[in-house]
Amino acid sequence: MPYTRQEILARLQTMAEPDYARFSASLIPDPPPILGVRLPRLRTLAKELARALPRSAELWQALEGPYLEQAMLHGMLIGAAALPEEERRKRLEAFLPRVTNWSICDSTAASCKWMAKAPDFWLPWLEALARREEEFYARFGIVCLLDHFTGTPEGRRLTLTACSAACCPALYTRLGVAWAVSIAAVKEPELGLAYLRSDSLDDFTHNKAIRKICESLRSTPAYRAQVKTLLRPGSSGKSR
Repeated sequence: MPYTRQEILARLQTMAEPDYARFSASLIPDPPPILGVRLPRLRTLAKELARALPRSAELWQALEGPYLEQAMLHGMLIGAAALPEEERRKRLEAFLPRVTNWSICDSTAASCKWMAKAPDFWLPWLEALARREEEFYARFGIVCLLDHFTGTPEGRRLTLTACSAACCPALYTRLGVAWAVSIAAVKEPELGLAYLRSDSLDDFTHNKAIRKICESLRSTPAYRAQVKTLLRPGSSGKSR
């Protein structure tokens, strides 16, 4: 069946929860309009829409609109659709200007599970994104790396190299870097210690990574004690 913008918006409105919209808005700085649709319901709808492709090519334009959920659904559809790798990348490049907060960024990144199956295609692009000066372009590259490539020793090393190369000073890029460092460190503790002993991260990001390691249920008390000795003075690692 064809899907129009009005039909998709009507579907989203039927799933909207006003209390959840208020809660979501409290977590996102300068949020766009929010309907209040929960992530699992958006992912289910994205999978339904993906089944209409490619015969309903106009579906991509039907996802335009001002609401947070319209942008999130767009990103999730790229993740759910069966597309050639080149088209996936073109779709993501066209979509990235809509990534204006961490919620759209991280939900889209988590949807791109196919990246791990084609590392030679995706890693150079993600590493280049991580070096971008735009806050959420860089965060998207970093979060895709931590989501899909920290499961192997080589992927963890590539992720940490990308973290060191990230040059955007904006908050949500730095928080993404800290998150990625903590994931790599918890999965490979000795690698994490070696990295934190000599990294070139700014003090805030360095200390935030250590705070996130210490908050992880997968880190042992002994490891937390070790990384805490590497905290730098003058920055708590707390988000401002």
